Amino acid sequence: ILVQPGNYNEMVVMWKPVQLQGWGEGATVINAINAPAEKLQDWRLLVDSLIQAENIDLLPGQTAGFAVPEPTQFASEEGAGILVLAKEFGTEAFDSQTLTDNRGARIDGFTIKSATTGGGIVVNGYADYLDISNNRIANNTGFYGGGIRVGNPELVNGDTYTDSDNDHVSITHNQVIFNGGLAGAGAGISMCTGSDSYRISQNWVCGNFSQSDGGGIGHIGLSDRADTSSTYPLIERNTIVFNESFFQGQTVSGGGIFISGAAPLGAGALSEGAGNVRVLSNLIQGNSAGAGDGGGIRLSYINGEDVLTLPESLWYGIFIYNNMIVNNVAGLGGGGISLQDAVNVRLIHNTIANNDSLAIAGEAFSPGSPNQSTPQPGAGIVTRAHSTALESAGNVGTFSDPSVFSDNIIWHNRQFFFRVETGTPGDTTAPGIWGLCPDIGGTVADLNCPGGNAPVFDDLAVIGTTACLNPAYSVLTDLQEDAPDCVYSSSSNLASDPLFVAEYFNGDKSSVAQPEITTAIQAPPAFDEGGNFIRARFGPLSLYIDTAANDGNPGTLFGDYHIQSGSSAENEGLLTTPATDIDGDSRVVSPDIGADEISQAVPGTINS
Repeated sequence: ILVQPGNYNEMVVMWKPVQLQGWGEGATVINAINAPAEKLQDWRLLVDSLIQAENIDLLPGQTAGFAVPEPTQFASEEGAGILVLAKEFGTEAFDSQTLTDNRGARIDGFTIKSATTGGGIVVNGYADYLDISNNRIANNTGFYGGGIRVGNPELVNGDTYTDSDNDHVSITHNQVIFNGGLAGAGAGISMCTGSDSYRISQNWVCGNFSQSDGGGIGHIGLSDRADTSSTYPLIERNTIVFNESFFQGQTVSGGGIFISGAAPLGAGALSEGAGNVRVLSNLIQGNSAGAGDGGGIRLSYINGEDVLTLPESLWYGIFIYNNMIVNNVAGLGGGGISLQDAVNVRLIHNTIANNDSLAIAGEAFSPGSPNQSTPQPGAGIVTRAHSTALESAGNVGTFSDPSVFSDNIIWHNRQFFFRVETGTPGDTTAPGIWGLCPDIGGTVADLNCPGGNAPVFDDLAVIGTTACLNPAYSVLTDLQEDAPDCVYSSSSNLASDPLFVAEYFNGDKSSVAQPEITTAIQAPPAFDEGGNFIRARFGPLSLYIDTAANDGNPGTLFGDYHIQSGSSAENEGLLTTPATDIDGDSRVVSPDIGADEISQAVPGTINS
């Protein structure tokens, strides 16, 4: 179906495996605003008619009911820019073996905007082999994610989460920008239970906001490979920048990427787990998990029932290779990466630099200490003690200790805490003095920070147990000792400047903190809010230094985390896995530490 250029004020329902082809994201626009009221009512009646005529199949746990005056089905999906519904079996199924052309179903070449409940694109179920490509999905709001959602994060069938059977979905070369999500996981892109063998590749995911977990990309529930001949779920070569997760009333995590199994069904139960996921060669920069862990990446509930039912060699694992995870911010710990209930994580050839943990979320304040938070260790990588249920399940240790931890640059990740010097929180009649400590640059007058105002770098930490992270192979870090009993310096763990092409520290929104120039991150409190009453404001919210002299060119990168000749990371790595670096250049026999292989680096390019 070739859609001519134009502005279409419609809410599309795609219920056959067609190729829905726009003229290009700049020309064919689907405006899903649900006005006038008759427009939404017509959409409800259309969906009802498809259900009643058995042209589509509902998922287990979904119920049908007439949509007047309010819907009893698809209440959280109504009014999506494009809602994809499907048959489970038959010649019109998306994976029909009779008509193999069905496997070419796609949504390509559109701008999709202004949806207010369902989000930009919602794929309900049974939409195997769907391709979503070359679209601009912008300014949509969704109850379970605002940009692209595949499956349902909370649908339950009996005592298990519903497998939505959306296998082999490809999401590639899209702009997913400025979308908002209220629940689920992933305001930009959300992959839910049963999205087996998905591929999220070469997308621009920027400026999305979630009141739940996962500002940019979310994987929630169990999605693994569709069969033994298929690939594992893959998140590769995306630019994931300036996304945010924040909610006043509870802890939410994962500013850039959030990967988690679904919450356990029942007290003391185990999660079904998340499945196996590969996170390869992404730029993850400037994201914020302002009310929780993992400004760049948060992993949780990766393992659960698999520990009880599968041999150890088949326990679910997350492989994180070749990523640049830089300048992200967490309200708790793990400005770069946070791990919990993740038994089999491999961290190889990543660059994790200039991330911050601020200790501004509610959990950072001890009972009886409302005026000063507790610094959260592990601004680069934090790993937390297992939940009681997982630790009791088997031989999994006490915390999420990576199974392979090699050839990573973990550099200049900073630790802060919040302090009220004077004034009473919540008293709007009396001005007070408060801010982040250390007060780098002395920007808050009369804020006396215990320990002074020198930056505190804290790259690696374990929280909730006395055990230690123990990098087995080369790791370049500026931190020699993280805790009295956790010494990370050794002959294979280096401690010297990696010589990035360009780097910066986070500063306030109106300035940039180059390494030699420091300004403070702003932390304005709103004391009438819930437990998370402080929301960080930091910058720059741009990849490039944009000046009039650029004459239309993008300009110079604020942060270019390729390394230069003479770097202490050069030729110091041990593993040539993966065989290429973040730019696709081949690793040499003596590889460099970090995401970039210096011998073939191209300064000024990221994900080229």
